[in-house]
Amino acid sequence: MSESGYIFSNAWELAERRLEALEQEHDPTTKRRALVTGLQSGWRCLDVGAGRGSIVRWLSDVVGSSGHVSAVDIDTRFLHELSRSNVEVHRLDVVNDALPIAQFDFVHTRLLLMHLPARNEVLQKLVSALRPGGWILCEEHDIFPIIGAATGIYKDAWLSFARGMVAAGVNPTWVRTLPSSLEQLGLLNIMTDVRVPFFRGGSHEAQFWKLTWMQSKDKVVASGASRDVIDSALVLFDDPTVWLHGPAMVGVSAQAQG
Repeated sequence: MSESGYIFSNAWELAERRLEALEQEHDPTTKRRALVTGLQSGWRCLDVGAGRGSIVRWLSDVVGSSGHVSAVDIDTRFLHELSRSNVEVHRLDVVNDALPIAQFDFVHTRLLLMHLPARNEVLQKLVSALRPGGWILCEEHDIFPIIGAATGIYKDAWLSFARGMVAAGVNPTWVRTLPSSLEQLGLLNIMTDVRVPFFRGGSHEAQFWKLTWMQSKDKVVASGASRDVIDSALVLFDDPTVWLHGPAMVGVSAQAQG
């Protein structure tokens, strides 16, 4: 576990494949949600937990030469090829390091805060980074579709996975508190958007979850889960005849007071 508490290290040998599957499945939704905020040419943007940089590259294109994008990650190994005049890459631990104050028109995170035990403190840093009138968009998973719709060994494995994540400091339902938290921090115009994936084995979403479970399996088993149950469910992610539910990807956006 890193100093920040994030357990899905980019140093893992298949980490880039995992991040690529995430991008292919969820980038279109992220872009749609970002554009609803009014994102436009000239904006200054911050992407925290930038991963492989797909959203950074897109933001760079949208804001153009008159705008700027800061890409932040605790491990920037997949961001070094972002050689664009309006992009800066910063290796930074968002839990322990400071962020600029009141500098950005748009701040984005995806699947970051739920993984950090200090998530509420980090949220305050992200909000403080907004300029007056600036927007924040946070996207996090919520496990409710698994609880409500999954069945059999797949549900059993998911519940085991969730328990392992909770033991590691992850909160799979924290996003439900996010609108209220942003409101308490003084933000306005709060919007929510929920996408529940229902996907075939072998799809990008399936590959993302297969790799996620592979990376975290030892930690999940160490927390008391059955390795046999996890392995049995892992097979389903490669089976194109099977349709599976995943956690919801919840987007919450809000605007700083002008």
